[in-house]
Amino acid sequence: MRVQLNPSQRTAGSLAATLGALAGALLHAAPAAAQADPGRAPAAAAPAASVAAAPNAYDETSSEAGTLVADTAVLYYQEDDNRVRVVESETGLTWNSPGGTVVSGKFVYDSLTGATPNGAVRSRSGVQTFRPPSPRPGTSAPVHESDSSTGASGIYEIARGKLPVDSGFKDTRKAVDLGVTLPLASGLKLSVGGAGSWEMDFTSYSGRVGLSKELFGKNTTVSVGYNYERDSVRPFTGIPSPLSSMGDVVIGTARRKHVSSFVAGLTQVLTPGWLAQINWSHGVSRGYQTDPYKLVSLVDRYSGDPFAYIYENRPGRRVRDSIYVGTKFALGSAVTDASVRWYKDSWGIKSWTFALSEHMPLGRSVYVEPGVRYYHQTGADFFRHYVFLDENTPDFVSADSRLGAFRAWTFSLKAGAKIAPNIEIYGAAERYMQEGQRFDRSAPGPLGKTDLFSGSKSVSLITGLRVTFR
Repeated sequence: MRVQLNPSQRTAGSLAATLGALAGALLHAAPAAAQADPGRAPAAAAPAASVAAAPNAYDETSSEAGTLVADTAVLYYQEDDNRVRVVESETGLTWNSPGGTVVSGKFVYDSLTGATPNGAVRSRSGVQTFRPPSPRPGTSAPVHESDSSTGASGIYEIARGKLPVDSGFKDTRKAVDLGVTLPLASGLKLSVGGAGSWEMDFTSYSGRVGLSKELFGKNTTVSVGYNYERDSVRPFTGIPSPLSSMGDVVIGTARRKHVSSFVAGLTQVLTPGWLAQINWSHGVSRGYQTDPYKLVSLVDRYSGDPFAYIYENRPGRRVRDSIYVGTKFALGSAVTDASVRWYKDSWGIKSWTFALSEHMPLGRSVYVEPGVRYYHQTGADFFRHYVFLDENTPDFVSADSRLGAFRAWTFSLKAGAKIAPNIEIYGAAERYMQEGQRFDRSAPGPLGKTDLFSGSKSVSLITGLRVTFR
């Protein structure tokens, strides 16, 4: 499982994509929006042939002709320090007709709770108070569920020295995905599909189309694909004016974003036990990409104390490019899977992802697969932990740690067993650890001794059941 899961934000665009990618890694389904998260490798193009290995449950995929495959799984995700918690259920059906047509459908339901960082720096001098934007004249204030730390007004306080987090994070998500693959000619396949995702403050619709062609005795597969996505965000608090002071009057209730993504891939069987793959992807996002819940602290240049807060602002256009290279190599009954991914975008973020896993069959019906993944990225051009009170406010600025420089390790273990000729159970455990710059010794006053990093560490567990009807 080589997926970065980091849903620490209330704007659900990347949250939906990361959740879908994590579950998809086990359900063998590609997420609809592979461009949404720079820390996640894109879904690989379908290989021309399977790498040889001892027959077991792992090798019998959901693509066997003349079968109906039902797959259901439950995901539990928990960040350290009682931050974001996710419980997700996913059910999928895949029909593989004898003629080569494949029809698939998937339904997902998520429940999300917890606390998410709001972007402000810790204060070493006193309690910090945060409030939502004010409604426009003539409109009513948004209603928030009351709990132990967030009242109906949406105002909350953070104790001295504590990381500012909004613990009023509660949401649910429902998502569907439908797809069909049609054989057009010998070795030529057309794939089309669509997806929808609905949350209390976010809606997303996407459509995709792809072509793949097998060549040279099915030893080479060339594939191309295109995905279009339209997202609508309707924050509980309304849309704040970018760079305005915390609590200022909102400027609207909803905004949209459009994402176009293109991918081209080549998969080559080098030997009966070795295949290699390369993918290039290009994506362009246009529209509202600011997180309406994120703040940036304005600090005093001499004391280092935070005195005020402004809403972040991100550019309205983002261009992404990535190259993925992977290989699978069978040695006896074990299969080694290694990959590297390079990523760059117009916001100034560059990243490398290295992943390695070892699939090890245990007999004819059980397998285990340990894995490790390393990710490193540079920060966006406009990322700042804070802004000084007496400096000119930049046109674009964000203190979201996911846009800053950091590195992350992921350690995972997958396992599965075939308990009947047509029934397989499987599961996975994953530990994700993010690291970044914690202190800026050049910062003024006590700010130089204040932990500025708000990255996350998390544990995720998945269990699932796959039934094949022949």
